[in-house]
Amino acid sequence: MACSLAASLSSRLPNITLSRHSSRILPTTTIRQPLRCFSSTVVSPSTENNNNFDNFYDVTIVGGGVVGSSLAHLINRRMPSLKVAVLESRECPPSPPSIDRVPHPRSYALSPASLQVLSDSVVSRLPLGHYDSMQVWQAKSPSVLTFTARDLDADPSKVTYLGACCEDQPIVATLWEELMKSPSTECITNARLKSLQTGHPSALALAKLEDGTEIQTPVIIGADGGNSWVRKSSGISKIGGEYEQSALTFTVSLRDSMTRRAFQRYLDDGGPMALLPTFSSYHAVVVWSAIPEVLARWKDAPEEDFVAYLNECLQEGPQRVPSLLEGTIGNSSGSGILTNFVYGTERVLDTLHYGLAMASQHPDPTFQVPPRIEGVVTPKFTFPLSCYQSTSYTKGRVALVGDAAHTVHPMAGQGLNLGLGDVGTLVFCLEKAHRAGMDLSSFLHEYDSNRHRSVSISLGGIHTLQRMFRAQNVPVQHIKTFGMNMIQNVGPLRRQLAVAAAHGIAL
Repeated sequence: MACSLAASLSSRLPNITLSRHSSRILPTTTIRQPLRCFSSTVVSPSTENNNNFDNFYDVTIVGGGVVGSSLAHLINRRMPSLKVAVLESRECPPSPPSIDRVPHPRSYALSPASLQVLSDSVVSRLPLGHYDSMQVWQAKSPSVLTFTARDLDADPSKVTYLGACCEDQPIVATLWEELMKSPSTECITNARLKSLQTGHPSALALAKLEDGTEIQTPVIIGADGGNSWVRKSSGISKIGGEYEQSALTFTVSLRDSMTRRAFQRYLDDGGPMALLPTFSSYHAVVVWSAIPEVLARWKDAPEEDFVAYLNECLQEGPQRVPSLLEGTIGNSSGSGILTNFVYGTERVLDTLHYGLAMASQHPDPTFQVPPRIEGVVTPKFTFPLSCYQSTSYTKGRVALVGDAAHTVHPMAGQGLNLGLGDVGTLVFCLEKAHRAGMDLSSFLHEYDSNRHRSVSISLGGIHTLQRMFRAQNVPVQHIKTFGMNMIQNVGPLRRQLAVAAAHGIAL
């Protein structure tokens, strides 16, 4: 519905106060009423009435997780004069934990570009598990892909690592500590939205909380996850579907120290199993994607059997590609000429596969066996896998970021990297309007077109890879092996994929 600011301010919103059910977390130790904000950066027919409205914010962010708090932090750094509200439905996050503990399995693999979005002041206080290289290989194939920091930049002084793994809770807690230092940001906890009005283009968005608080803002951003309330309330639909897979994640202890290398192997069923470094040299996080029945069986299996199976999967090195005769031509059927032709073709392919695998020009081509797993040291968590994308990332004064805009398969490790890519692009568009003295929503359409195009490419690539690696027929195995060998040997192609992954585009 169209929102007439002049009418709403004079009749319905003369005195706005907070109920006791929501809490504002401010830089000081006392709770105070929100300051009046006279915004000179928002140009609209309704700006003249902002002086009468206590709960006005230049930018309102719904969701105080990693993406939402990163967005608020980047706005503070780039446009410190803007008044920002972060609405979080939960309590204030606890203080960052000490490093004298077992790493939590809810972790992310962050690219150098994502760490730049977080800022040095945040990254320097995070417990990170850096890795200089990533090794990718698959069952029934001699090929191995190895990406290193040198693939991101030929100058090792510019990029010293390929990525870093970090838990969710320390990132959120550290970001909130930064936000609470900012006099222009208010973090409102236990805040649950009841309604959102963004109808008329000339009126500011009006968000109503369940406790009666009403907030006006020229830009409201949904960073509230895959089940986004903001997306649904704005009438933005999504397309995609559920995979026939789930993910199982947990932390393991290691016999030997974890090298600065991340490992990912595609198993016989096509599901990837990743072993990711943590801030603790003798701990790693396992992320395993498979059909739910397989994960359910192993999740409840005796630990000794489970650990043995994990080591069996991850300790296995490159293998021979299955014979083309398997499942194509039986031993007792078909002509001898055709059988000999297929056999000869297979020998040529074997020579090609192994020749390419051994001829790798990569500066660090050696296959490394991952450290042996000693035990599982945390509870195991499972979650379904899906691939969804909103049909639009913006609508009027609303913008979506992170999982509210898109969800991806974890096989390429791009979920949070894509979300932080959204943050960087959105802040650029907001800053463009801010510097021009225009309505902050003026360039949201540029954010939509830019990120929708980039993420669509990512989702398409991840979806194709997921389907391809799940296919286990022998001809496809040969095609996958040839493709991986070509990527490993063609330096520009390998480097292009590494750079794309580091900037929030699918690997």
